[in-house]
Amino acid sequence: MSTSKELNLTRLLSLDALRGFDMFWIVGGHTLLRALAVWIDHEPFVTLVDRHTTHVGWEGVVAWDLIFPLFVFMTGVTMPLTLTRRLERGVKRRVLYWRIFRRMVLLIFLGMIPGLFQLEWAHVRTFSVLGLIGIAYFIAGMVVIHRGIRGQIIWAVGLLVGYCLVLNFIPVPGFGRGVITPGSYLGGYIDRNLFPVELYQKVFDPEGSLNNIPAAALVLIGAVTGSFLLNGRFPPVRKAALLFIGGVVMLGLGYLWSIWFPIIKAIWSSSYILVSAGWSMMLLSLFFQVIDVWGQRWLGFVFIPIGMNAITIYVARRFVNFSYTADRVFEGLARHAGEELAPVVIASGVLVVEWMLLYFMYRKRIFLRV
Repeated sequence: MSTSKELNLTRLLSLDALRGFDMFWIVGGHTLLRALAVWIDHEPFVTLVDRHTTHVGWEGVVAWDLIFPLFVFMTGVTMPLTLTRRLERGVKRRVLYWRIFRRMVLLIFLGMIPGLFQLEWAHVRTFSVLGLIGIAYFIAGMVVIHRGIRGQIIWAVGLLVGYCLVLNFIPVPGFGRGVITPGSYLGGYIDRNLFPVELYQKVFDPEGSLNNIPAAALVLIGAVTGSFLLNGRFPPVRKAALLFIGGVVMLGLGYLWSIWFPIIKAIWSSSYILVSAGWSMMLLSLFFQVIDVWGQRWLGFVFIPIGMNAITIYVARRFVNFSYTADRVFEGLARHAGEELAPVVIASGVLVVEWMLLYFMYRKRIFLRV
């Protein structure tokens, strides 16, 4: 078992493993789980899997709605290492300004690439998952560069409260104020009228302009969490326990806030941010305890190669047909497995092909960063 002095404070392997665990579901884990549920053919289990691998229509939250915010939260956890530590070593702020600005621009560009390569300008998504991560990271990064932990907490609270007030008290033409539906959402109204782009949900975009505000607050919560984990004054076991308790408290605050401001993933409502932060903190505490404190690094063997090149595999799936490769490699095994089990074999095959690529890059120390 590790002590606080023995912990590697330059990199948290638990964070890489958790990032890989998060990406695992995006790059095919959910497909495998669905295939397994169908094969097991136990109706309550099938219903449970179907419910938690599909986004809710509007209000509420399921496991699938926590995948994206967990990743956003983790971008904040890295900030004490990527920004704060560099400031402490004497790196000029203007250097860090350029670093976070470049990251934002690159992520926005990567999010637009699929549409750009199709040469259909009307369908290029200016708003995207990667774009939201980049903009939220930039906003939070500016706060981290100029403010300490207390200031970061104040900013996070201010962004969430301010966002809540804006949505509930600024009237939307044709709907009035305090009416939060897909068509009346203020962010959607702004995007429809100020940005000549195609919105993902036609009347609003879940990665739209206004959603960057609460997303930045989630990054800041992650940054405060990262600073806490890297604080050498607390024993590692106590850190894990306090982080888990903090997650439970955050979860409770989120559900309490939802009485007035519902949990809505599509608009990144303030209550949704707190609920997402709560689950993210609890998951991180478990990974931190097992991998960094107990030193059971072998448990992260599957996920760490994915987490170390998370953006790579996310973008690569837009251009590389891993399913085609898996079909060619595993079609014989799938045929012998039988009709019912074949989808499980193929879904597993896709994950194996992706993982082998990422493991090769991991072994060769090839990490594509933005």
